[in-house]
Amino acid sequence: DNIAYIQVLDFDGGVAKEFKENYEKLKSEGATSLIIDIRSNGGGVVDEAIDMLEMICDNGSTLLIETDKEGKETVIKSESSPIIDVPIVVLVNGSSASASEIFAGALKDHNKATIIGTQTYGKGVIQTLMRLSDGSGLKTTTEEYCTPNRNKINKVGIEPNIVVELPEGIEELTDENDTQLQRAIEEL
Repeated sequence: DNIAYIQVLDFDGGVAKEFKENYEKLKSEGATSLIIDIRSNGGGVVDEAIDMLEMICDNGSTLLIETDKEGKETVIKSESSPIIDVPIVVLVNGSSASASEIFAGALKDHNKATIIGTQTYGKGVIQTLMRLSDGSGLKTTTEEYCTPNRNKINKVGIEPNIVVELPEGIEELTDENDTQLQRAIEEL
């Protein structure tokens, strides 16, 4: 039914460029809607998630709010017009974390996608690594992420618009037994 499917395994360097290339290829082949699968995506580079959000969210819309320990906020806004204007479903699960939650949370807050699956992990903090003189390091939490609607992510996660569990006892997930994917197709 002309539904494009893109799985994003992590938000490591270069994923936004690769996502754009794959979307444009699928769109040129006739895709009229899109499933973005970030299930079991543990996160990665926040800027990559922001770059992907720039492709979907309206120019000037808030994408992420970072709050430091003193309560000072940094608001990150979209600086470009969206290139993706088709209906979107994002698949999430309990192993979708960090940058994945930033991505799903912004799309949910702006009603740019329907989120389907189960509650996400709940990792919404920025940690800074300080190198010590002996070569070891100390990681400290320096900031916290919130969605555009100021919903906390840390220890909360993102609640899907439509909660769908996977069937128990499945040894291998296939398109046919993937109830979350099937619900996404039904939604689109």
